[in-house]
Amino acid sequence: SFACRPRDCSLRFGHLVAAVLLEHGAKRPAASRGADLHHEVALSFAESFHGCERALTVRRRDTCRTCRGAGVARMAPGPCGLCQGQGAVRTVRGHMVFTRSCNACGGTGQQPPRPCPSCAGAGHEVRTERVTLRLPAGIGDGERVRVAGKGDAGPRGGPPGDVYVTVHVAADPDFRREGNDLHLVVPVGVHEAALGARVEIDGLDGPVKVRIPPGTQSGQRFRIGERGMASTRGGPRGDLVVEARLMLPSVLDERSKALLREFGRI
Repeated sequence: SFACRPRDCSLRFGHLVAAVLLEHGAKRPAASRGADLHHEVALSFAESFHGCERALTVRRRDTCRTCRGAGVARMAPGPCGLCQGQGAVRTVRGHMVFTRSCNACGGTGQQPPRPCPSCAGAGHEVRTERVTLRLPAGIGDGERVRVAGKGDAGPRGGPPGDVYVTVHVAADPDFRREGNDLHLVVPVGVHEAALGARVEIDGLDGPVKVRIPPGTQSGQRFRIGERGMASTRGGPRGDLVVEARLMLPSVLDERSKALLREFGRI
C-alpha cells in the first residue's frame, strides 16, 4: 500500500515545479556589483602642482581562486547518498509507507554541493594589493581620484567595485591658490616702486621675472599668464598673480634720515 501526506505531496510538487523552471531557463538571481572602497592621501603643495604617483595599499575582497566565486567545491555529479538519487525518502510504519522529500539534497536526487574549503562558501577571500595611484598636475584639496575595478569583488561573480581616493593638499607658506590661479606677495623697496625695476622670483616651475613699472603702489597686482596651476579637466593653465607689497627701509643712521627728509621735500 502507498499513502502520501498532503505536506509531503506539496513538497514533491514544489520540487517538480522548480526543476521544470530550471529546465526551461528560469532566471537566476542577477550578479550584483561589489562595494566601493574609500582611501585618503596627503600631498604637499609642490606635489599637487607637478603631479605625482603614490603607492596605495588596498585591502579588498577578491573572488576566490579555488571556486571562482561559486562558494562550492568542485566535484563530479552523482546521486544523493541518502535517497540514492530518488529525491525522496520512504518510511515504513507497520502496513503504511510514507514518502517525504529528501532533506539532504532538497528533493533533487543529486549529491548536495559542499562549501569551498578555501573560502568556506563565501565565494571571496580577503587580499592585500598595492595599487599605483597617478595624481595629475593641478589636483586640488578635497578632489577625488577613481581607480576602476580595485574595489570589492561582486557577489555571485558580479563586477568589482572601485576605489575612491580623497586628496588632501597642505598649504604653502608663499603661494595661495584661487581656482587655477596662484597668488604671491612680493616685497618691493621704495626706490623700486618709485623708479621701476625687474624682480626675479622663484616660481614652482622655475624662476619668473616680474617687471615693476615706475610709480607702483603697494597692493598693486601683476598677472603673468599660464604660470599657475594646470587644469585637471583639460582647460587652460591658470595665471600667476603677483602682488607688490611696499617695504619701508630701516632708518639706521643720520645720513639715511637726511636722505629721507630731502626726498620728502622734493
